Amino acid sequence: MIKVGQKVEELINRDHEAAQCLSRGILNLSSYARKIHSSVERVTKKDVKLSTIIMALSRLQRRMDGIKPLLQEVKIDGLTVKTPLAEIVFNKTPDTVTRLSLLEKNIKSRSDEWFSFSQNTRAIIIICSESKTESVVKHMQAKPILLLRDLSAIGLAVDASYHPKPNITFSLLHKIAEKKIPLAETISTWSEIIFIFKSEYLGQILEVFKREE
Repeated sequence: MIKVGQKVEELINRDHEAAQCLSRGILNLSSYARKIHSSVERVTKKDVKLSTIIMALSRLQRRMDGIKPLLQEVKIDGLTVKTPLAEIVFNKTPDTVTRLSLLEKNIKSRSDEWFSFSQNTRAIIIICSESKTESVVKHMQAKPILLLRDLSAIGLAVDASYHPKPNITFSLLHKIAEKKIPLAETISTWSEIIFIFKSEYLGQILEVFKREE
């Protein structure tokens, strides 16, 4: 049987704003208890007093004591910028998949140029230096379903020890979300997290992350 405290903590962790307020000691416990009352009763399959939920929230608040529940402190070991870039998206077909396999061989790029690709069940996504846009489209012999120019990428080098930890990418994304900056792509590897966005936002994002180095 699910305990009341367990369900309260689960609901708080799903509600980022409430979790932040609870950790800072500014959440109205009575009001929030009323909000989640029916959810707690439905999952625990029993009648639960409002005071029991308030008590569970109070205990959780003491345990958190200023700790940001969903955000990790991530040390950035280095920062790189690539610009200008283009994002080119093609429908995924047997022909475009075949041509993608030959792309790097047929389009030579310098070491200082950006070139990466990925694919999902419906599309092939290629991100390259903007100067390679026409060459990529010509090689793929297909009309792009999306072509974005004047993009920039910022790569954040992080220690590999962060790789198995939860919420690392989320914690860095949160800093961008606070500025309400839209992202074109996010790429995560074992030692680097890369954000791609319109070049007009480059200054704002650099300001955010240079403070973190």
